[in-house]
Amino acid sequence: MPAADYYVDNLEQLLAWVEHHHGALVDDNGWAFLYRFRGLPRPARRLYVRLLMRRGPYFRLDQLVYPEVDDTAAAALALCLGGLGRLAGQQRWQERLQLLRVHELRGLVARLAPAAASGCQRRAEWLAACERLGPIAETLLPEALTLESTDGLDLLRLLYFGNRRQDLVDFILADLGVLRFEPVPMRPALPWLSAAEVRRDLCCHQWADQVSAWTEAGCTELDDNDLAPADAVLRAAAFAPATERRRNRALVRLATLWERLRRPDRAEAALASGSGPPAREKWIRLLVRDAGAEAAASALQTLGDDVEDPAERRFVEHFDPWRGRCRPATRRDGIPRSRMHLIRHAPESNIEEVVAGVLRSGGCQVLHRENALIGLLFGLAFWDVVFAPLPGAFVQPFQSRPLDLFEPEFALRRAEAISERLAALSSGELNSTDLLDTWHSKHGTVNALVAWSRFTTAEVRQIFGALSSPMKARLCAIALQEPALLRRGFPDLLLIGGEADRCEFVEVKGPGDVLRPEQRRWLSALTAAGLSARVLEVRWA
Repeated sequence: MPAADYYVDNLEQLLAWVEHHHGALVDDNGWAFLYRFRGLPRPARRLYVRLLMRRGPYFRLDQLVYPEVDDTAAAALALCLGGLGRLAGQQRWQERLQLLRVHELRGLVARLAPAAASGCQRRAEWLAACERLGPIAETLLPEALTLESTDGLDLLRLLYFGNRRQDLVDFILADLGVLRFEPVPMRPALPWLSAAEVRRDLCCHQWADQVSAWTEAGCTELDDNDLAPADAVLRAAAFAPATERRRNRALVRLATLWERLRRPDRAEAALASGSGPPAREKWIRLLVRDAGAEAAASALQTLGDDVEDPAERRFVEHFDPWRGRCRPATRRDGIPRSRMHLIRHAPESNIEEVVAGVLRSGGCQVLHRENALIGLLFGLAFWDVVFAPLPGAFVQPFQSRPLDLFEPEFALRRAEAISERLAALSSGELNSTDLLDTWHSKHGTVNALVAWSRFTTAEVRQIFGALSSPMKARLCAIALQEPALLRRGFPDLLLIGGEADRCEFVEVKGPGDVLRPEQRRWLSALTAAGLSARVLEVRWA
C-alpha cells in the first residue's frame, strides 16, 4: 500500500515545478487553484487527488473510502469550504440518480410507483422508470460530491507536461516501475511568452476535445449557438506548434459539424483559418465543390507560397482543381509489383498474415511488423540523438520523445549529430552488435519509436543481421527526409533468406486496395535507394 501522502506528493511536485520554472506563465485561475489546494487540510488534499484520478463528475460520498482519509465527510466538507468541491443539491437529482445500483433503482421504483416496474429488466430501463417519476426527493438519493472546475489545474498541467494527454498517472506508473523513462536533463524552454498565451492555447485544446467528442458521438442536436464558441476559439492561431497542429486537425472536425448544419460558408471560413494539414487541404477541396475550380486554383496558388509540411507540399503540386482530385499516380512509378492468387478467406483483414504464411512455406523468414520495424532501427541507432537535451525538447520527466521528433525541425536542429551517425552506420563503425547492446541496455525504457513488445531478441538479431550497414543508413536517411514517415506507411513485411542475401520489403494489397500516399513514398524511396521493395497484389483464385 502506498504511503498516505503518495498521491498528494506527486501533485505537489508538479505544482512546485511549475511555480519555480514557469511562474510568470501562470494566470489568476492557476494561482487561485494553487493557493486553494495548499490551503486545504491534509485529508482534504488526499481526497481531492484521489478524485482527480477517478471518472466523475459526481461521486457518492458513501463510496469514498480511502485508508489515508480518515473522515471522508469532513474532508469533503473541507473541499467545499476551500472552493474545490461542491455537494450536489436537489437540482442535481438526475445526476445523483445515475449513481444508484440496479437493486437500489428497483427498490426506489417499488417504493414510489410499483406499477412503473412493468417490463423493466436492465439497468437502463430501471433508470428510465425512475427518471419518469422525478424529480425525486433529495432524502431518497445518495449524497454526492463533485469537483469544482479544474480549469486552473488544467493550465498548470499543460505547463508541466506540455500537452493534454498526460496526467498524474504517469508519476504512479513510473514509481511502480511499470514505465521507465529516459533520464534527460530538462531545459524547459516553453513556446509561450505570457500567461495569456498559455490560457489561449488551453482553450484551444479544450474546444478541440469538445469538437472531437461531438464528432465521435455523432451529435445531431447541435445548432449554431453550440458551435459558435468553438468556432471563435479555433479560428485563431495557437502559440505552441503542437497546439497549432492540434487546431488544424480540430478545424476539419469543426467543418464537418458545420456542414451537418448546412452551413458550408462557416465550414469554409473555419478551414481557411488553418495553417497546415489537414485543414488547408480540406479547404481547397471544399472550394472546388462550392466555389468552383478557379477559386480553388487561386487559393492553391496562394497556398503554394506558404507550405512547409512535405505531405502538404505534395498535395499542392499534384492536386488538380478542375478534376477535383490529385492527379492519379501512374503505374510507371518505378515501384515493382507482383501478384499472388489465393483462395478467398475470411476475415480479409488478416490478409497480410495469410500472405506471410504462404511466403514462409517457400523457405524464407517473414516478419510482419510494418512501422515498428523502421522505428526499431531508427530508435536504437539514434537513441542518444533522439534524447539529446536540446532547449525546449524535454520539458518534463515523462516524455517518450522530444517534442519535435516527428517534425521537419528535428533533423534541422540535430544536423551535425545526424550526419555523423549516418556515416557511422554506413561504414559499419556503428554495427549490429552495437545496436543489440542498446536493445539490451535500454530494453523497456519508454521510447515513442521502439515497440519493445513487438520483437524478440532473436528477431532483432535476425533483422540487423539481414540489413547491411549501407542499408541501415539508407533506411534511416529516408525517414529523416520526412520524420512523420517514422510512424506511417512502412511496408508490411520483411522477407529474409530463402535466396542468397535476400532482404526484401513487401507491401501487401488485397483486391480493391490501393497504395496510400505515405506507402507510395516509402516504396519509391526504398527503390530509389537501391533496396529491394515491391507491392504484392493479392487476387482471389
